Amino acid sequence: MVVLALRSASVQHVASNHAYAPSAARSPLLPRSRTGRQPFLSPLSNQNRHVRSFAARAAHPSAPHRRQRGAVAAAATQDVSPTEQAPKSGVDAGGKKRVLVLGGTGRVGSSTAASLMQSHGDLVDISLSGRRQEGFDAAVKNRPDLIDARFCQCDIDDAESLKKALQGVDLVVHAAGPFQRRTECNVLEACIAARVPYMDVCDDTSYSQRAKALHSKAEEAGVPCVTTAGIYPGVSNVMAAHMISIAREEYNDEGGFRETPGGGGTHPARLRYSYYTAGSGGVGPTILETSMLLAGEEVIAYRDGQKVLMPPVSGRRVVDFGIGLGRRTTYLYNLPEVSSAVSCMGVPAVSARFGTSPEIWNIAMWLTARLSPPNFLSDRNIAKRLAAMAAPWVKFTDQFSGEKVAMLVEVEMENGTNCAGLFMHKLLSDSVGHATAAFAAAMLEGESKPGVWFPEERGAVQQRVKLLERASKGCQRYVLNKPVWALESDPKRLGFGIYY
Repeated sequence: MVVLALRSASVQHVASNHAYAPSAARSPLLPRSRTGRQPFLSPLSNQNRHVRSFAARAAHPSAPHRRQRGAVAAAATQDVSPTEQAPKSGVDAGGKKRVLVLGGTGRVGSSTAASLMQSHGDLVDISLSGRRQEGFDAAVKNRPDLIDARFCQCDIDDAESLKKALQGVDLVVHAAGPFQRRTECNVLEACIAARVPYMDVCDDTSYSQRAKALHSKAEEAGVPCVTTAGIYPGVSNVMAAHMISIAREEYNDEGGFRETPGGGGTHPARLRYSYYTAGSGGVGPTILETSMLLAGEEVIAYRDGQKVLMPPVSGRRVVDFGIGLGRRTTYLYNLPEVSSAVSCMGVPAVSARFGTSPEIWNIAMWLTARLSPPNFLSDRNIAKRLAAMAAPWVKFTDQFSGEKVAMLVEVEMENGTNCAGLFMHKLLSDSVGHATAAFAAAMLEGESKPGVWFPEERGAVQQRVKLLERASKGCQRYVLNKPVWALESDPKRLGFGIYY
């Protein structure tokens, strides 16, 4: 396939490759209105007055925490319908929304809280949960943006401790991983019972499916919940969903969702998620423990609409993440966005791969998966001990490898065309916080409907473009809905500015 010249390799926030041509006067990722007007994504209609207050104050230019990021768009202005009850609100006298970050003293939780404080600091009252005050003190020392946060002592496995922590809370961000091998969604169930909106950063297929099974229960209680709402899965899901919705012509002229897709679109035939993180990514031992647990799980992939089981850390593929990273080795892992892409977006062929550097760690994970006795890595205690043994060596190599993160999302269409999105940040420890905080901000602004949703579902986030723009804060490269060749390190040149 022959296409035209490659864009600049500098930091990019690139326009959609949809049929609607980009305009400098509009958001670069929205499909252009045929009328030429600036499009927008329609907000949710059933918002209460606290949501309106939060979103309106977020858009006020005088707020000191938003001088660097600009105003946040106001949310809906309609009240809750008589047939729908809004969740209980813990808004304090100052009008702030109360956010509880479970696992808030850890690397992912504290990064999320810090990002939310940077963007919405005068609109939220954040509590970081943990078991020890010392962990909270260390988190605040490491991230000074958390100086105004509160400590909440909570054990998520203790029902009474959890119930007490949820009192008066407007949103729970569950970042107390790892989620692998957990047999119940006790935090989600507690939030539904207390009617407190919930989101998590789960990266486990079984856990996410158990969470999704509680959809009807959450919907009946009027509680919005989003599972797998981190960076990957999470932002990667939304990247895929946005490109697929453009191809299917699911957006109307104003940028909102059509009731039914347009007649001239095409559908996805294959979806590939490819992820890269240098070393531990600066997020501590949790990612090592998670990797060990995943090395003991059979991989679920889909081919021609049928589930295919593969060995863990298999299916080696060299992925070109483009300028700034180049080609990296990746392997199949069992990740929840594979199953949710099939059930939520109807993609018949889906896979997810992950790789790291230095290359020795990929080899080590391959050997761990091959040499471990059956069910050996199913034991969380064993995985934790193995992660602790590897941690000093990984920490040493992290000095040289850094903590860059990259996500490449490739979609092949039924009509033979393809599109891709690339997300690259030099610091996973910051980027994971921006990504998770983007989901939290959307939920606080009332964009999520009651029920349990995966990020790619319409009920999870109404304004995908705004979420992606927030999540991509500080990215070295962020490109969406471009042909795959345009993201490669060295696209083939035929001459006269023509590449393929």
